[in-house]
Amino acid sequence: MLVPFTHRPYLDCNSRARITASARPSLVLAMAATLSMWACSDSMAPAPALLEVAAGDGQHATAGTELPAPVVVQLRDASQRPLVGVHVAWSSELGAGDVITPESETTDGNGDVRARWRLDATPGTHTLVVTADGGATAHASAYADALPVTDVHALSIVTYEGSGQAVHPDFVRLPSSWSGDPFRLVATPYPGGDAAYENPSLYTGSTGIDWAIPGGVTNPLERPDLGGYLSDPDMLYDPDANELRIYYRRVTSENEIWMVRSSNGVAWSTPELSVHAPNHLIISPTIVRRSSTEWLMWSVNAGVIGCGSSSTTVELRRSIDGVHWSAPQTASLSDPDGFAWHIDVEWIPSRNEYWAVYPVKIAGGCTTDRLRFATSADGLHWTSYPAPVLLRGASEALQDIVYRSTVDFDADAGVVTLWYSGAKYDHGIYRWHLAWERMSRAQLLARVSTQQSVAARTATTSRPGLPPLTNETAP
Repeated sequence: MLVPFTHRPYLDCNSRARITASARPSLVLAMAATLSMWACSDSMAPAPALLEVAAGDGQHATAGTELPAPVVVQLRDASQRPLVGVHVAWSSELGAGDVITPESETTDGNGDVRARWRLDATPGTHTLVVTADGGATAHASAYADALPVTDVHALSIVTYEGSGQAVHPDFVRLPSSWSGDPFRLVATPYPGGDAAYENPSLYTGSTGIDWAIPGGVTNPLERPDLGGYLSDPDMLYDPDANELRIYYRRVTSENEIWMVRSSNGVAWSTPELSVHAPNHLIISPTIVRRSSTEWLMWSVNAGVIGCGSSSTTVELRRSIDGVHWSAPQTASLSDPDGFAWHIDVEWIPSRNEYWAVYPVKIAGGCTTDRLRFATSADGLHWTSYPAPVLLRGASEALQDIVYRSTVDFDADAGVVTLWYSGAKYDHGIYRWHLAWERMSRAQLLARVSTQQSVAARTATTSRPGLPPLTNETAP
């Protein structure tokens, strides 16, 4: 084993003299010639060790996240031989909250030592100082990107049971031929995560911000008279029939997708069963009508386990009438952080593409902390953008969970509006609320196109101490 540089032998002038005096005469001349090349001064100490950054310098990461790769430093002697077993210390010059986690306290057999570096919330350049025993130092830098600026506002609605808590919004823009407000929003109350109240409820508005119960409507529109509970509403307008449709999921031992219709937004038809499968195989149906004979339904398949599943897939069904559906195809919607959970898809005519927003589920749970944006030309092959639309904590109402949301693009105004749902853990329960945000398409794309660090992509989806969502508690 090589000797660490702090223990390398060193001959001072007195030592050289003793060696010369005690050497055999035949060796004196040869040793004297060698020793004559050494001057007896402090400058003749062994050359200092060299500590250099071998990898991980100059990285970027979002403020408050870990750098994508570890920082690696190498300790060598003057002849570039590795120095083994030398203790190395790490510190940060900027960012009092930076966290450096060494993988080892001492250099390995190659003279290397590495550490993970988590930046604090301070935007800008951070500097890491690495110091080896003996005084050798090296510096690495990293740049902390500022967190995306959000402008999320709480959205207040009146729920039929009085809590004001709701989840799973979906938006529809009506034609000018319809009387009254041009917008409709459907959502389900979810007070403290109680699925007994999770029944489709309708709201009307003209700004997308302020919502009221339509005149003549009594919420909820439907109740689970056949047992189980209702959830996951999705609404669309059919111009051929000049009617609204609301699809929703009834959960028992199966997932059943039912549909009701209305030609005035007040009186609704008897529910029709549209498609069904074993429980957890059709989650969050979202429907797009392209023409009178082209209807598409996406949903999430979580297998028979549901929230506890290690993965999910997004499936696409097709229909010629919006009632009878084909067998599902697996859509190629993958995510850099995990798996799609409650999805919303909209057709954007001005862009000739589908847009999707969905919260991201991790293996084994569905306490989702981020919302993803994806696009597709055909509805089957998808591209997910690298950065989230929204992270939990963007507003007080969405402090701990970001859940199923919906998106609208007003092409004439160039404005994107998102209606979010999520929750805050408060006094032992999750309290579910809606929120909204408005931006230009360019602003949306700028936000979701920012590259993320590996650490940010794989961050935990819940604060310590938060109970996970399960099949019984997830809306």
